[in-house]
Amino acid sequence: MPDVRIDSDGRCFHVDADGVALYPARYRAVSAYSEGLAVAHKLDGQVVLIDLQGRELDLGGLRFAWVLPPCDGRALAQTADGRHGWLDRQGVFHPHREDPEWTARLEIVRIARLIYERGYNVSIDGNISMRLSDDEILMTPSGRHNGFLRPEDLVVVDRVGRMLRGEGRPTSEHRLHTALYARRRDIACVVHVHSPFAVAASLAGVDLAKTWITVAPVPTTAYARLSSAESPAALGPFMDHYNWAILPRHGTVAWAADLWSAFLRIEGLEHYAKIVMAARAAGPIEPLPDEKRLELLTFWGLEHLEVPT
Repeated sequence: MPDVRIDSDGRCFHVDADGVALYPARYRAVSAYSEGLAVAHKLDGQVVLIDLQGRELDLGGLRFAWVLPPCDGRALAQTADGRHGWLDRQGVFHPHREDPEWTARLEIVRIARLIYERGYNVSIDGNISMRLSDDEILMTPSGRHNGFLRPEDLVVVDRVGRMLRGEGRPTSEHRLHTALYARRRDIACVVHVHSPFAVAASLAGVDLAKTWITVAPVPTTAYARLSSAESPAALGPFMDHYNWAILPRHGTVAWAADLWSAFLRIEGLEHYAKIVMAARAAGPIEPLPDEKRLELLTFWGLEHLEVPT
């Protein structure tokens, strides 16, 4: 499998097993190859698909806001003018129907892929949901690899997690999602991942609710068995005033009004945990003194955030 390299100017390209570049072009960013194709972000902002020789597929003059690596011959994509659909192996764009639920399905699949590519989930870890209405919640299914989902794989449940439509079963963590939606009427999305550095911090007893760097405090709940009613119960004390938390020995959860904001919280939390764990590996570290912590919390308007005991 080709690897990704970055040159001295910060531009990306692929190399073979011997470290030889597969092609002369350089890009702002590239994905890993999937089914013989990779996504490449050109220096002029265009998003294209390239083959193993670096040849760009002819996309018929269309410009894209984003493209995902192919899965089962389909590369999900959104055009620059907002149309959702997929690209086939010849670069032909096939538009999807445009309705709110289908758009939500595409967005969940896109975020699930980003989460997998960044290493926050592997195998069948993690789950994502989006509130469609007061009575319907769109969720990832149980037992599926979230990095390779298709929009039609997602299921719809009611407000207590009972199946309404779709094949298979909802995520085994559906109780966590439905509890958050019942408690927080202002949110529309929940993302749960098994991010390694945040979990490592919980194993090592590092409390990320303390202010180690200039990041808002992240509470760690009491231990709860995964896929059980214990998880929402442990998260309960933090639901109202926080938008993220660590489930010790398990993973992290973020909730927000939109899916991108929830993803950014997951990404920021894991980056925070990575910094703190790297510093801890180098030697003893200390959190900010109480007065400096309060100063930061006040600056953010979060002085009310104190971890329940």
